[in-house]
Amino acid sequence: MLRSILKIVLIWFGILAVCFCVLEVCFRFFRNEPDPLAAVSQKSPQYLFTPSSSFRSLSSVPGEFDYTAHINRFGYRGKDFPIEKTKGTLRIFAVGDSFTFGVGSSDEETISALLEKDLQAEGFRVEVVNAGIGGTSPVTNYVNLRDIHLKYQPDMVVYFFDLTDLWDDWYSERHAVFGKNNDIERFDPMFVNGQRDWWITATYYSVFCRFFHNKVVRSWRKMQVLGMDKYLKAASEGRRAKAVIATQNQNASIEYDGVLFMRGHDREALIRQNWQRTEKYLTKIRDMLRARGIPLVIAMYPHGIYVDGDQWGKGRLTWGFEADRRYDDYLPFEMVRDYANRNNIPFINTLDAFLRAPKDKYFFDWDGHMTTAGNRIVAEELAHSSVLKTLVAREPSASR
Repeated sequence: MLRSILKIVLIWFGILAVCFCVLEVCFRFFRNEPDPLAAVSQKSPQYLFTPSSSFRSLSSVPGEFDYTAHINRFGYRGKDFPIEKTKGTLRIFAVGDSFTFGVGSSDEETISALLEKDLQAEGFRVEVVNAGIGGTSPVTNYVNLRDIHLKYQPDMVVYFFDLTDLWDDWYSERHAVFGKNNDIERFDPMFVNGQRDWWITATYYSVFCRFFHNKVVRSWRKMQVLGMDKYLKAASEGRRAKAVIATQNQNASIEYDGVLFMRGHDREALIRQNWQRTEKYLTKIRDMLRARGIPLVIAMYPHGIYVDGDQWGKGRLTWGFEADRRYDDYLPFEMVRDYANRNNIPFINTLDAFLRAPKDKYFFDWDGHMTTAGNRIVAEELAHSSVLKTLVAREPSASR
């Protein structure tokens, strides 16, 4: 009897294993689409990108942008710089996410490249290193500063705070692996809250498991939050379940809202709850730099919804923002400004510069990143800012 049961179990196990292998082969062949963020995701704890390489990146919407990014010998986007600082030149590190990296722009059109050019035009001897990489936020940039950037001896760090940093901090800390001193050792997508998650590990290696997770598991979780009726209603209306959860469910967690910070006062309690995490890592960055005598500047730029109703026109709809409306709930800008003021960190907000600027396309319609025109506004505002110019002028080597 026992042998018969064992035989049946083994047969079914074999059938399931064969089915899984067949599905995996089929999904790898037919559905193994490239990840559009893979090219701007950090793969090494020693470098942001593979040194001395280049890659081409296209928007997921045909014709929106097509650019090639060149990576220097130290793994940063843009031209090479000497490992030993040139005498008489101030080295500024521009730290941030994909906006700082310059998605959609050529190497010469990124904020860092334009800022360097503008400061040099003002008569300052500076070099600006583009230390931007997609998906980073204070928690990951703290680790990157500690383990990568500081060995190149920056004289100043400009931190470009993005309105998605709140969610990115939640996500990255969730996948952080902590050491004995309770500091982050590394980030591992297969770990969740310090423990290996075997299902997430399976989705990391298996295309079929990843598809099943994204299309079935995550959908089921959203149904549980929304309820079946609201979920089906959203699907029939062509709305993303995540957007409905974020805009209609007051009890939703940050997990379902990558742009939570942009909800403003409507989600203030949840924003302030998660801001504590972000504030902690900004403070770690501040303390680490202060211990080395390196000035820190925090700069902010808006997303399209704050600039005009037709900026980031179609892409905004997928997040539940209204078309043809300019949003003016400035809670996130106020919170970052207040944090900077409390901690004596120079703060530059470029929002007003966008609002004063003449009509132009400053954000890609679908993708939402800044166009070259948007990068130029940020760079010019920083270069002409009395805050940054005063700090640069304090360094004798960079003075006119």
